[in-house]
Order: sequence, then C-alpha cells, then structure tokens
Amino acid sequence: MEEPRVINTHIMKETVLFNSKNGRVTNLDFFDALCSINANEADVLYIHTALNFGVPGNLRKKELLDSIYDTLRELGVETIIFPAYTFSFCNGVGFDVQHTKTQMGLLNDFVRQKDEAIRSVDPLMSNVLVGKHTDFVTKTGKCSVGKNSTFDLLHNTELKVKFLFFGPKIGDCFTYMHFIEERENVPYRYRRMFTGEITDGSRFYEDRFELFVRYGNVFPGQGSYVYENILLERGIAKKKKIGDSAITILEEEPAYDCYLDLLKLSPSFYISEPFDDKSKTTTFHVKNMVAL
Repeated sequence: MEEPRVINTHIMKETVLFNSKNGRVTNLDFFDALCSINANEADVLYIHTALNFGVPGNLRKKELLDSIYDTLRELGVETIIFPAYTFSFCNGVGFDVQHTKTQMGLLNDFVRQKDEAIRSVDPLMSNVLVGKHTDFVTKTGKCSVGKNSTFDLLHNTELKVKFLFFGPKIGDCFTYMHFIEERENVPYRYRRMFTGEITDGSRFYEDRFELFVRYGNVFPGQGSYVYENILLERGIAKKKKIGDSAITILEEEPAYDCYLDLLKLSPSFYISEPFDDKSKTTTFHVKNMVAL
C-alpha cells in the first residue's frame, strides 16, 4: 500500500476499487489516468459512466461509489454534469424531480441523491450538476436536445467543456450527437411532444416536453463507432486504458465539428441504411426507453 498522497491540498489514501484481469485498480490509478488525458483541464466535465473496470474490491457499494465520486471531485473541475435521463413521459409514467431514478448507471443515480446535486426539470433527459454554473440545469427549456437544452447551453458557453467517458465507449452513449442532429434537422428524425405529470417538491402539475426522435423504421448503424475511431486517430479524443476498460475524453467544439463533417459527407452516416422519406412512419411504441 502506497503512502497517502496530497492532491489538491487534500490527503487521498490509496484504496483498491476493482480487481481486473490486468491487476488491481485504485482511486489513485483513476486520478492519475484522468490527469494523463487532461480531464482536470476543463471548466465543465459532462460524464458518461459504466463501472466496467473489473470486479469490485472489498468495499461496500456506497463506499465504492463515494470513492469514485470523490476522485472525480479532486480533479478540481468547477462544474461536473452527469446524465440522469429517465424518458419518463416516453414510457407513459410521471416524473419526480427528486425521486425518479435514472438508468444511466449506478454512479449517476448515486450522485443524483447527493445533497449538493441539482437536477434539471426534464421528464425525458434530465441532467444532474454538482459545482458552479448551475444555469446549465436550472435555465433549461422544454426541448430535451434542442434550444435551451443543457447541450445547447454547453455548446454556446465560453467555458471549456469536455465530455468524459468513464468506462463506456464514445460510440455507445455520446448523446450529444443527437443535439447536433437536431440543430441540423436531419430528415430521419422528427420532433415529437410528450405529455405527463411532474412532481417537484410540493408542486404537482402536467406539462409537455419535446424530443427529437427517430422515425419508426429508422435504426442506428455503426457510424458512431467509426466516428469514435476517427476522433482517436485525429487526436481529438484521448484514451487511457485502465483495468478491464478505459476512460476517454474529448472537447466539445472539435467533437461537434467532426460529427458535423461526417454527417455532411453522408446524410445517412449514423443510421443503418439510407433514409427513405416515402416510407417513414411516426409509430412510437416504447415500454422501457433508455436511449434516444
């Protein structure tokens, strides 16, 4: 066991979080890996998570999640945002801002319950924020990936925004790309309104929110993974292997530009086959929607 290290004026004791095929993974390993890809050099970190780094060590679940969360906070980034999507109205259920769980990962739902966390009032694609610049979740509108969404506010800020993939691949879950599609008004998606009931503390009311959904006969292709490979090849994304997985990071502006270039190169780049406008269908049947 290494001696405790002073990081950002705090003392961090090394704690084993995962046991992987490549050896143990500690909180200090995560911190060093995050700094090696410059995750600490951001004003805002938007973090997608998947705790697939190995088999959890001897810590209890809360201890494990607390240690990972504390390590991320030790980076000193002013604002950290986690997706806390529920797609509640899409699934025909109400949304409770304080209590509705998210299926975006154990860590995301753990952070959602923190006293310092603020959640956007969005029954489709809410986000949870800790730190400064709370406008990213408190000043959102009613278009979940459109105008005045968290993504829109991030795109238009002068702050340095980075997307961090703590475990998952970019191609698996880069939801920001659907904001780009909305801005470009891609033909294979359309704007659909969803209505339902919202509970926010003592308030209970009905509301409507808009989502840019795929037509019923359109399916995602492998384009997002090709996009990921291009980001890595061009050095736009930085990746660090750790345990049985990896962490990857990219800046908002070059990520946006690269995605848009590929979309302009081929309008069907990100879907399974060319879009046929004549056969489009707005049929929408979802039981447990977890992704856009």
